[in-house]
Amino acid sequence: MRIIDVDAHLHEPVDWLVRTNPKLAGLLGEPERFIGIADNLFGIHNPALSQLPDSQRPDTTWDTVLPGFVKHLEMTDDRQPARQSLAVGDPVVDPAARLKVCDAEGIDVQFLNPSFLVSPLVQAARARRSDLAWQIRQAWNRWAMETMHGYTHRLKPVTQIDLNDVPASIAEMTRMRVLGSRGFAISESPVGIGRFGGDGKSALPRSVTHPDFEPIWDAAEDLGMAAIAHVGFSRERIQFGWANNGGSDLSTYSLLSMAIAPQLGPQLLLGALVFDGVLERHPNLTVIVEEVGISWLPHLVNVMDHAVGRMPKGVLADGAYRPDFAGAAYKLPLAPSDYLRRQVTVTPLVVNEPLQPVLDAVGPEMLCFSSDYPHVEGTDSAVAICERQLSGYAPGVRECFYGRVAERLRM
Repeated sequence: MRIIDVDAHLHEPVDWLVRTNPKLAGLLGEPERFIGIADNLFGIHNPALSQLPDSQRPDTTWDTVLPGFVKHLEMTDDRQPARQSLAVGDPVVDPAARLKVCDAEGIDVQFLNPSFLVSPLVQAARARRSDLAWQIRQAWNRWAMETMHGYTHRLKPVTQIDLNDVPASIAEMTRMRVLGSRGFAISESPVGIGRFGGDGKSALPRSVTHPDFEPIWDAAEDLGMAAIAHVGFSRERIQFGWANNGGSDLSTYSLLSMAIAPQLGPQLLLGALVFDGVLERHPNLTVIVEEVGISWLPHLVNVMDHAVGRMPKGVLADGAYRPDFAGAAYKLPLAPSDYLRRQVTVTPLVVNEPLQPVLDAVGPEMLCFSSDYPHVEGTDSAVAICERQLSGYAPGVRECFYGRVAERLRM
C-alpha cells in the first residue's frame, strides 16, 4: 500500500523570484517576507469600516487580525528561509532532506503546494500591476520544478494556472505534466472577481462550470491531473453587518470570517460542479479539496441529495411525498452523492479533526490523506495520527484513504 500525501508545501525562500526571473522581480521591488504582506491577506479591508462607531474602527489593518492568529503568522514567517543558498539540508526546500522526512513517516509521494507565492502577488496588487500575476505563477512553476529536479517521481509540485487565460493554462498544465506534476490549482470562487470590462465597469465573474472552461476539464482528464482547491483561494465573504454588533472591536467578525466562512467556498464549488454537470460530462476528472476541514461533508452530501429528491427512502412510507427544491429541473442520471463519492476527495487537517465521525457518515471514498507539512497547522507525524484512528477499520478503508488518489490518476 502506498501513502500519497496530497497536501504538503514548499517554503519558498524570500529570494525565490529573484533567482528565477530577476527582471520580473525588479518590477515588484525588494522582495517581502511573508509577515510583511500578511495583514493584506488576513486583515479586514472593507469600505464599510468607516461606518462603524469610532470605538470599533481599527487604527491599522493588523489590529483586525486576531491575536492567536498573529502568533501563527509569526511562526510561519520564522520558517521561511531568507535565501535558497542557505537552505541546503532544510526539508522545507531541499528535496533530498524532504525525502528523509517522508521516508521516516512512510510517505511515498507528496503533492507540493506553494506557501509564499502569495507575497509577490500581493506586491503586484499593491503596485497596481495585477497584469503580472500570471507571470508570477509561471515563475513559481519553473522555480518549483527546478528545485525538485531529479525528485519529481515522489515530490510533485502542483501547477499554478490562470483560468482567465484558458489556452495558456492548458499549455502550462501540459508542460508541467511532462515534468512530473499531477495536479493543478483552481479557485473555490467564480473566475474574474475584481476584473473590469472594456467599458470600465466591473465585469461579471464566471462560474468554473461555464462552457468557457470545458477545455480545462478535458485537459485534466487527458493529462491525468487532479483539480485542486486549497484553502485561501476562496473569495466568498460574509456580510459586513456582522461586524456592527455594538462591540469594542472586530474580534467576532474576524472569528466568523476565519472559523466559519472558509467552509462556504468549497461547498459552493462542489455543488456547482455537480449541478452544472461538469462531473457527469467528465467522469475521469478528480477534484481534491484541501485544508478546509471535513466536518461539513456529511451535511453537504445530505443537503445536495435532498435538494434534488434523491435521498434514500426509509424514513417515510413508500409512495409518501418527499419535498425537494429541484423537481424536474434536475436531469442528471446519478444522485449528487454518487458524483461526489466517485470523483471528489477532501483532506482532513489531522491535528485537530477526528476521522471517524465523517468516515462513518460519508464512506472512505471522500477522504484522503494529507500532512500539510511543514506548515504550523500541519504535522510531521500525520501518518501516525491517522493510523491510530484507522486501526479498527478494514484494510480496504486504509487503502482507499491513503491511495485512492493515485488509483484515480493512474499513478
